[in-house]
Amino acid sequence: MTQPTVVISLDLELSWGIFDLGFDNDVVEMARWTHDIGAPRLLNHLAGNGLSATWAAVGAMMRPSLPDVSGLPDVTFPHFSKPWFSYVPKDGNELTHPEWFGARLVELIRSAKPEQEIGFHSFSHVPFGWSGMTRERAAAEYRLCAQTARELGIPTTSFVFPRNSVAYLPELRAAGFTSFRDADELPVQFASKKLTSLGMILADFVGLSPCTVETSLKEGIVSIPGSH
Repeated sequence: MTQPTVVISLDLELSWGIFDLGFDNDVVEMARWTHDIGAPRLLNHLAGNGLSATWAAVGAMMRPSLPDVSGLPDVTFPHFSKPWFSYVPKDGNELTHPEWFGARLVELIRSAKPEQEIGFHSFSHVPFGWSGMTRERAAAEYRLCAQTARELGIPTTSFVFPRNSVAYLPELRAAGFTSFRDADELPVQFASKKLTSLGMILADFVGLSPCTVETSLKEGIVSIPGSH
């Protein structure tokens, strides 16, 4: 029998996580708060209670500034027709634009005790399973994540897909990753995502327990479903 385990996985995105759905001063302020206050405060709570988590960070966010991305194949999505890096300050860095870059934040997490795991949340938060995504861009994103991992001395163990949109698993495995967070298995689920979200709020309100899940192998990679 598998030993029960609680897995805490956190998406660390800053502005990368939402810019394609809308980018304004509120997004910038929220991302800066996450960089300066929110993430460090959460890390202190985890460390203070002897807890470890997987922090799935966007690969470009792990850098002090934007690296050369000219080799990345272009993608165009129905909801975002601009070049993907349009809003990212090309000459910005973590000091001037902490809403985009968090190299020091990642180092803070890596130095915490008990040990925290650094996973990857893609390189630039493209939605892998959405219309407009290509296999070539997916493979390039995975390779840049693996390159970042080598440069920082981080193992390519855990991958979390942006918006939990899972796709291109053979290419993920080829890049050296060994596990990924799969789609959520929820105690309340409807055909409509909006209804599911409302149902989950109600489930929290009444104290409904999250689902227990089992890991499995998909395309040779360990699948760990989300449950909340």
